[in-house]
Amino acid sequence: MSKIEFDFYTKLKNDNKAKKPIPTIIKNSSIFKSLVSSKVIEPIERGKGYIAILKQKSFNEFYFKKFPNPNIDVKTEIDNQKKFRDTKATPIAKDRVIFIRGFKNIIVNNKEISLKKTTQEYQLFSTVLKNMKTQKICFVENLQPFLNAEKLLGKDFVYIHFYGRFPKIDILRNIECNEYLHFGDYDSVGLSEYLKASEVYHNCKLFIPDNFEYLFKEYSKKRKEKDTIYKNVKISLKTEIINMREQLETTGKYLEQQIIMDNL
Repeated sequence: MSKIEFDFYTKLKNDNKAKKPIPTIIKNSSIFKSLVSSKVIEPIERGKGYIAILKQKSFNEFYFKKFPNPNIDVKTEIDNQKKFRDTKATPIAKDRVIFIRGFKNIIVNNKEISLKKTTQEYQLFSTVLKNMKTQKICFVENLQPFLNAEKLLGKDFVYIHFYGRFPKIDILRNIECNEYLHFGDYDSVGLSEYLKASEVYHNCKLFIPDNFEYLFKEYSKKRKEKDTIYKNVKISLKTEIINMREQLETTGKYLEQQIIMDNL
């Protein structure tokens, strides 16, 4: 159940009625239609209209079956599941797991870490990120390029890769660096993530290989019809984004970053 449904049925339980208009997600649901058809609740057309409870006992049985823990203060996915039966019902502050590779000493979560040791012995260092500080960072979107990025870009960068999608800006602000390089797919998602990083790192650069035109011509992939250009990419005035956006739109294709790692 969604938070919209929870709020609607909770108000209906507390007030014995709920004013119209009814949210579409509720009005079109099989649950709402079932409650109406069984006369547990009834739409009343008087005035602006409202929904009234006809059978209080039946409604309470329905409510506590669907929302067995309505008073929980949601702070975790488990709370979401207990309250709404849906781990994603409401946004929560999530821990972000970060993978880090490199050959420098860095500060992570207020502790100094020897990346050279962890990279050489274990391929990477991983932690739940609280804060991080180093000189030069390169974000790599996909795992395999991340594991081999120094072969392309050298050992001066600290390479990072997030478990899951690219983090929100408030997470990025916990990563301090003097230089930020963004190495992702050359598509709407990759460009959008680069622009998000640019909001935090004013010296942010997009990595574009010297042979990009050749690689795009030979190895680009057709975009799906439902793939749209993200809003921040559409309105960006950055030269590199304008050029890349025009290429995506005119060709209907995009380039995955993995091919750049070929023959390293």
